[in-house]
Amino acid sequence: MQEMTANSWKRRGCSLVWSPELLRDLITNVEALPLDVVLHWQRSGFPEDPPNGGKTVLVGGLQTVLNVMPDAETSYAWLRANILPLCRRWTNHWSGVGLVFGMDGPGKRFDLSEADDLVYFGRDADRSKRICLTRGIWNGAATGTGVFKLMIQDTREIGGFHVIKVS
Repeated sequence: MQEMTANSWKRRGCSLVWSPELLRDLITNVEALPLDVVLHWQRSGFPEDPPNGGKTVLVGGLQTVLNVMPDAETSYAWLRANILPLCRRWTNHWSGVGLVFGMDGPGKRFDLSEADDLVYFGRDADRSKRICLTRGIWNGAATGTGVFKLMIQDTREIGGFHVIKVS
């Protein structure tokens, strides 16, 4: 998986970001939208222009939804039915606007598996109980060179993940 240190993730594609360092500028300059508002756009049609004419839409609430789901299988199915279509439509409708899901973290809840190059989410050490975020949200873009690790500047820490185009 490639690393990304540039800020282009804010202006295109879809990202999951939990690092306060990476979210700092967005939180101070962009009003976060609730997840239900953005999901409504996916069902009823996107506004002609992004909110405030910005290049980034920050969305809150995805981690909360995942935390209240009863199990990994239900969460994965929900991601595939709701977030994957949203990300696909997003990159086709607003190719020059970044969709950023602000996550609460902590970073240790996100696990990049070296074996399959996929990102998992959850508290349980048992991988079968963890949610495969990259396939659930980004489908085929989740493998190979499609997903980028968002690196926190001046550290070797990952602060999020990004995909330019969802397959």
